[in-house]
This record gives sequence, structure tokens and C-alpha cells, in this order.
Amino acid sequence: MLEQLRSDVQECGVLGLDIAVLDERQRAVVTLASDLEVDAGRVRPAAQADPLTDHPFLAEVRAGGLTPPSPDGVDRAVLRELVRRGLLVERDGVYFHIDAIGTAIEAAVRLLSEHPGGFTVAQFRDATATTRKFVLPLLGELDAQGMTRRRDELRIGGPRLPG
Repeated sequence: MLEQLRSDVQECGVLGLDIAVLDERQRAVVTLASDLEVDAGRVRPAAQADPLTDHPFLAEVRAGGLTPPSPDGVDRAVLRELVRRGLLVERDGVYFHIDAIGTAIEAAVRLLSEHPGGFTVAQFRDATATTRKFVLPLLGELDAQGMTRRRDELRIGGPRLPG
């Protein structure tokens, strides 16, 4: 049984095997195997470094800032795991690095200090030097987090917007 588990783990690639697919006996065997480890609900070889901390797409998205690249060619399971870990935020099919969300929040705070009655999508677009393709998902995320709220054609400060 242990050899079969090792083989199954290897076949699952960099993310490892989802522990939810194992029965109780298999889970018990995994806990006894010194060469396997469970991390974030996945079984991986114990010697394997976390493959997501240095994932190339994560670096590309960080470098892209408020205009991230398309996730084409990136395994959907990898994207889901990066989102689950809080490294990426997905909104309307666009993946932003968490740092970009911080930048967007700063821009919203700045705009609201200049326009206390609220700011438009166009003002946010100009302030962030990006396009509507990225502005609309960014504002959607800020709304979802409670940083901003939509009132007619304006965005006003939300209950969670920092000072």
C-alpha cells in the first residue's frame, strides 16, 4: 500500500495528492511514512520544497502590478492554490498579486481624499495608469472587501477603508 501511495503522489505532480481522496487506512499509512508529508491538505514527498513559493506565474503577476498577465498555460489547480494561500486574488478572471490590491487601496484612499464625495471609474483608471480591463475587476475586489462601495456612478469609502 505504501508503494502505491508513493507512486500516486509522484503522479500528481508538484501540488501533490489531495488527501481527501484517501481512505482512513491510506491516511494512517501516510502519517507513518517518513518520506511523505501532508501540507495544506496535500501529500507530497517530504524532501520536496514548496513548489508554489517561487512559481514563475506568481513572479510575473507581481511584476505586472495593476496590469497582470493572462494566466493562460498555468494549471488551474495551481491558480486555485495560489488564491487559497492568499498570494493571488482572482476577480472576473483576472489574477492580481496581493501587493497590487494594496496599491489599488492606496489609490482609492488618495482619490477619496481629493474627492470626498466619491470618484469615478475613469478617475481611478487615470490614477492607476491602467485600463478598464483591469480597473473594473480591481474596483470589484475593493467593493467585495468593503474598501469601497458603489453609489450610482461613484465609488465612495467603504467600512473597511483605511484612514
